[in-house]
Amino acid sequence: MLRRINFYVIFGMIKTVDIAHAGQSSSEAIILLEVAISTAKEEGVVAVKVIHGLGSGSIAEKVRSWAKNQEGRFRAVIPGEDYNAFNKDAVSMRSELSNKQDKDFNSRNAGVTIFWL
Repeated sequence: MLRRINFYVIFGMIKTVDIAHAGQSSSEAIILLEVAISTAKEEGVVAVKVIHGLGSGSIAEKVRSWAKNQEGRFRAVIPGEDYNAFNKDAVSMRSELSNKQDKDFNSRNAGVTIFWL
């Protein structure tokens, strides 16, 4: 059974979606991810930060594999460990944000992936 996920919009520009802590399987997490991405596009959100955690790694692995299969759908997919001032896509994406504060920027957090829509 799919459980409800927690999501919220930060600064009106980045939607953060936590699919790691709702207790679902990795397959269910991908369904939740797809819904969150589709909803964000409709809302005009710039990017979606997906918290997939590390845990056993199965959800993180599925999220990144799913992202590769969606090639061309996003302007960029930025792994949390590469979400920093040296990543061209991260800098470009952040230039579109009205508020650039984000605790995961420059933190090398492998438990998140950012989808630039």
